[in-house]
Amino acid sequence: MSFTVVKRIGISIPHSILKELQNLVPERKRSEYIVRALQERLEEEKKKRLREEMVKGYKANADIDAAIAEEWRPLEEDAGKFIGVKETKTKPYRRRSGVLPKKR
Repeated sequence: MSFTVVKRIGISIPHSILKELQNLVPERKRSEYIVRALQERLEEEKKKRLREEMVKGYKANADIDAAIAEEWRPLEEDAGKFIGVKETKTKPYRRRSGVLPKKR
């Protein structure tokens, strides 16, 4: 059995939110409810920040990634011929400056 260290804090919330909490959540369950809500929000925030950092990294490395892809193109084409993939007309891997593909 594991024990979690719990700290008591004082917070201020608007009266209208407190009333909603009191109406929806039983008194003995409010701390648990607030902790779960905070955990969910913190996880969302972490994911959002990670996505932002990834986008920054992709943008910063886009030109290098395109150059590497272009270097490997002949090998990929040879491999495609070897396994029987039909050749298609391809354009060089180039990125339009400042433009990322749309989200799907």
